[in-house]
Amino acid sequence: MLGFRWLYPGIRLKRWFFLIALSVGVLFVGFAGFMSQHMSGVHYRTATIIEIENHLKRLKFVDYLFAFLGIWGIWLGVGRSMRTVLTYFLPEREKEFVNIVYQRNRLKRGPRIVAVGGGTGLPNVLSSLKHYTSNLTAVVTVADDGGSSGRLRKDFGTPPPGDIRNCIVALSDQETLLNHLFQYRFKGHGDLKGHSFGNLFITVMREITGDFGKAVEESSKVLATRGTVMPVTFDDMTLQARLKNGIMITGETVIGQSKSPIEQVMLKEKKIRPNKEVLKAILEADAVVLGPGSLYTSVIPNLLIPEVAETIALSRAVKIYVCNVMTQPGETDFFSVSDHVKAILKHTGPNFVHYVIANKEKVPAKLLKRYEDFGQEPVVLDDDAVEEQGVKLIKSNLLHQEDFVRHSPEKLGKAIIRLLVI
Repeated sequence: MLGFRWLYPGIRLKRWFFLIALSVGVLFVGFAGFMSQHMSGVHYRTATIIEIENHLKRLKFVDYLFAFLGIWGIWLGVGRSMRTVLTYFLPEREKEFVNIVYQRNRLKRGPRIVAVGGGTGLPNVLSSLKHYTSNLTAVVTVADDGGSSGRLRKDFGTPPPGDIRNCIVALSDQETLLNHLFQYRFKGHGDLKGHSFGNLFITVMREITGDFGKAVEESSKVLATRGTVMPVTFDDMTLQARLKNGIMITGETVIGQSKSPIEQVMLKEKKIRPNKEVLKAILEADAVVLGPGSLYTSVIPNLLIPEVAETIALSRAVKIYVCNVMTQPGETDFFSVSDHVKAILKHTGPNFVHYVIANKEKVPAKLLKRYEDFGQEPVVLDDDAVEEQGVKLIKSNLLHQEDFVRHSPEKLGKAIIRLLVI
């Protein structure tokens, strides 16, 4: 039987099992002494134990000594046996075992949060929230048609894996070599040039299992994610946009490079079936977080599937939109916070968002100059215009102090969690 295999020679567990059994016996002897002292006419000691106590001149602390030795032996035996097992499975994290157990139990009690989006914004939210809860669900757009994801989508007829890969890495339990492996991008001049290893891994897993959802699930297990990553749909999803000059354009990549302002985005396909697990997660959520990320090509595409938008609207969850720090050329040129909110409500409906979190921290001048060269500027905070749309504006210091402008995962996580405990 499998249980007896732990007793095979060389595993070094038998000694600790023996110590635990012996300690239980010693603890029973001490317990029996307590009982015999406090229950008249009843004796649980054997004649041998009585003789030992007589030999020790009837020292009253002998029962306490037996009890102490029994408890200490059990504690030592259990601890050493657990450490032996852990050494085989997680040799590099043996010393962290207690912290790992405590942290995972704490995270299991955290709020149920669904984060919706794609691109580079969604992984940033996930990496901030995974320190507060493991009840995380990432709902990822599958409209990407550029780069490695676009090539795999075209060649294999699979949903684009790039954004999903980034979310899996963001939710991984710890920075490891596997994280870097999943993000590795092939160089050179062959057919693999530009592909990331993680994209290929998910695609191959999908070919083996015949199920993209299963491929994502198994890939998540490899990196031991703190949460679940789900594509918003398994159907082919093509994004279209009507520009303010009246022109219709097709494709996520083309839309992101448009020169005329975007009037509205839509799906080319008439009927897109939502991932049913996504709908279930939204209904059970304590909070739904939209963004940050490309407004028209990462956040809103998920909401263009009617069932997804309707389920979010019906959910009792707190609905939070995380606004971008900087405007995005081709999508949100000259946009204020209220313009972002207005675009979401236009594609969904009134009262769809409860709160919008926006950065109030000043962007360093040296970074402003660099972004101005690319036609980007900080998103303007217009409190009154946001409030007029029935949305509460939460202003926070959210900048990550590096050589580029983005949200700090630590600051963003605190700002979101603070709204859930008000």
